Amino acid sequence: MFSILRINTATFETKTEVFNSNVFLLGGRTLSSRMVSREVPATCDPFGKKNKLFFCNGALSGTIVSSSDRLSIGGKSPLTGGIKESNAGGIVGVRMAQQGLRCIALEDAPEADAGWKIVVIGKEQTEFVDGEILAGKGVYEKSELLSDRFGIKAGCITIGPTAEKLLYATGLACSDPHGVCSRYAGRGGLGAVMASKKIIALVILNDGEVKPEFKDQDAFKVGTRKIVQLLKENPVSSQFTKYGTAAMVDICQALKVLPTQNFRHGVMEGAEKINAQSMYDTIKERGGEGQTQHACMHPCAIQCSNVYPDKDGKLLCSPVEYETIALMGSNLCLKDLDTIATLNRIANDAGVDTLDVGAAIGVAMEAGLAEFGDTEAAIALMEEVRDLTPLGRILASGCKIAAKVLGVRHAPHVLGQAIPAYEPRGTKGMAMTYLSSPMGADHTFGFTLRDEEVPTSKEGKVALSKKFQLIGSRMDAMGMCNFVRYSVRDDMMPLLDLVRFRYGVDISEEEFDNIVKETLRIEHQFNTDAGITALDYRFSETFYEEAQPETGEVMDITDEESALARKW
Repeated sequence: MFSILRINTATFETKTEVFNSNVFLLGGRTLSSRMVSREVPATCDPFGKKNKLFFCNGALSGTIVSSSDRLSIGGKSPLTGGIKESNAGGIVGVRMAQQGLRCIALEDAPEADAGWKIVVIGKEQTEFVDGEILAGKGVYEKSELLSDRFGIKAGCITIGPTAEKLLYATGLACSDPHGVCSRYAGRGGLGAVMASKKIIALVILNDGEVKPEFKDQDAFKVGTRKIVQLLKENPVSSQFTKYGTAAMVDICQALKVLPTQNFRHGVMEGAEKINAQSMYDTIKERGGEGQTQHACMHPCAIQCSNVYPDKDGKLLCSPVEYETIALMGSNLCLKDLDTIATLNRIANDAGVDTLDVGAAIGVAMEAGLAEFGDTEAAIALMEEVRDLTPLGRILASGCKIAAKVLGVRHAPHVLGQAIPAYEPRGTKGMAMTYLSSPMGADHTFGFTLRDEEVPTSKEGKVALSKKFQLIGSRMDAMGMCNFVRYSVRDDMMPLLDLVRFRYGVDISEEEFDNIVKETLRIEHQFNTDAGITALDYRFSETFYEEAQPETGEVMDITDEESALARKW
């Protein structure tokens, strides 16, 4: 059984619906994509009254299972024009569970000149509070104001000033365990969708009294300990505990897929200055508020996040992740962690996706607006975004639009969404995933890199990508952190047993995978209905024409091959 709270943003009416379904038992992306498919017309304007925004947690949210409180947010994307799910850590998922909610739906839209509202959800009622006090402010100031008013333990979601202007590369900032809205569902422009409904913040109060019930609580406790053991024993997830996602810098540099100079290259000279060891040593040396290990949610046995301090030991940015190190670091030929952390902080405060805006700045540098490697110029371009200048608005619209406006052919995106931090000509498995994700280029959708015997060859990559699309989608369906996949990729029963001990519902691995595959079919059908065709699932033509210098590879995946990877 699960509950949906429906909130009409035009009439301020709310209602709660209760359902009982094995399909929705899984929650997360499985739920958000089904809701979008059923209730959002595929051809609608993403900023119009017919689009909806769904916030969904997972079946194990609110329990003591490690890494089980991810929040999936779904709707129609203004960036890709198709279906979108973006997820984040933080405390919002658990606050929803404590209010007895599996899903919150923002529906309809008021007139464009309506005032900003804060939606406040508590155990007694849902209120619409005047939000004009937050208008135009950065995310960090909004976080402080929300914490002051509603308490540091409230689960808050807010948007930056770029989203208020309906710019396409904007995300949703969710509260971390310290009450700071720093955990981003960054991709796809969903921040602008929330802004189109004139909701500037969503607050779930820390007064929920719904506690999980168990069919077999003793067995559930044993099962949760097993998950922790699996995470600690796995060599990949345990590596993330010490170094976080920044460990990927050295891996990608060695494989020649570290995006460099607007994805022209796959290797950057001086990459060791921005790798995991350099970050670890810097944080340790500076001390103060810095932390090499940090949890974005509780409980979490991985703790892959970090707190990066400035030279005085004061918080500069948390977290600094690999994807940002690459898109705002090596992609711009920047070799200074302080600069990357500064760019990250400005992006977080402005409310934009670090991947898409990092890629857009790379495009701007290729267009001659700044030199690659120029730290001051890179910061100045991010300040343009923060200040909402005309150029800043272009960059905050994503790399596809920036490339068109600035006259750059080599635009690193698929379906309008920037390519993540793996140069696709050097890793054909990741390239296949980018070309088959219904969400636009997305690394979490099917992460193949660690399992590619010959990354530069496309041989066998349709099957490999589909294998990991299924594995990644399992985690999204459960509301689990994607890094849990390394511990249960070949055996989902430890998680499915927890569902059984919690709800008394038996779901076999085959039944579970059938639900996940149906979700994939639903997502692709939505995109087809929205007018996205096979011809849209392509890289820019330059990736097919020009070889990556370090590998000598061009993109050679055909439309027919990528179509096979999208067929479920």
